[in-house]
Amino acid sequence: MINLTIFVQCYNRPAYAKKAIESVLKQTNQEFRLVISDNSNNDEMLHLMKLEFPSLEYRRRHPSLSAFEHFNKSVAEADTEFLCLFHDDDLMESNFVGDMLKTISLYPRAVAYSCNGYIIDGEAERKRVFFEASSSFVTVENPRELAGRYFSRHPNGFAPFPAYIYRSSVVKYILLNPDAGGKYSDVSWLLEISKKGQFVWNTERLFCYRMHETNDSNIEVLGDRLKLLGYCKLNESSLGKNIINDYRFGMYKQLHVDLLKSKKSGLHHLKYINRFLLRYRLKRFFKRDTYSYLMYKCNKLFSKYL
Repeated sequence: MINLTIFVQCYNRPAYAKKAIESVLKQTNQEFRLVISDNSNNDEMLHLMKLEFPSLEYRRRHPSLSAFEHFNKSVAEADTEFLCLFHDDDLMESNFVGDMLKTISLYPRAVAYSCNGYIIDGEAERKRVFFEASSSFVTVENPRELAGRYFSRHPNGFAPFPAYIYRSSVVKYILLNPDAGGKYSDVSWLLEISKKGQFVWNTERLFCYRMHETNDSNIEVLGDRLKLLGYCKLNESSLGKNIINDYRFGMYKQLHVDLLKSKKSGLHHLKYINRFLLRYRLKRFFKRDTYSYLMYKCNKLFSKYL
């Protein structure tokens, strides 16, 4: 019985989608069900499927849904024990499925699994990895640990969102909610899932996340950042005040730069922002983990020359 469904979620990027689908089809372990979920508002992906992949399971979302509705629709349709929501512009290494299924067998009670991966440019040149670890697996036990990976001064990074495999019975009842972070709602969604159980990250680089002109990963949206802050504040009991202050510091630091560049609207907020940044930095000066982080960075720098 096949226990994993991989949804390749597509939207108006047939050239990239073709490469993403091919990377899934090249898996050394074929124990999965592949579904192409096309949310495009044109027929280019439909024509590609008829020409290149006529035998694959194809679902056309017509009329097209919002990105959030498309995501939640695929989750709701999953009828296997596990599901993966893969992006049409990313790539799987050939051993992704095999290694991730082995990870599941080693940690059978976890609710979500991911892996390490490369960030690549539009031409698939590898730039850097998502996280570093000294062991074969990283376990994340609760929302506070997961939020620390995203928001705090943690040296090791976090696993890529599109590489996650989820336990369907857990995530089917947790909606991706735009009110909990807008374009950053993937973080709040993962935090909600982490309330249900353990996450496991395989440290092997089994995935490639593509940066290109048509994705918006590098575009900051202040309104959505504030929505995510609101979510964090509502969940202070599980995240902790320090985590929230770490997130607020990162957001205010970027906002401070943007306001100085604009020299227009919002300058009246600078006094409050500067006061918060100064207070945060003074508190951090007396924290032990600040110096642990500096030592880590120094050791990493010196190791390059040894």
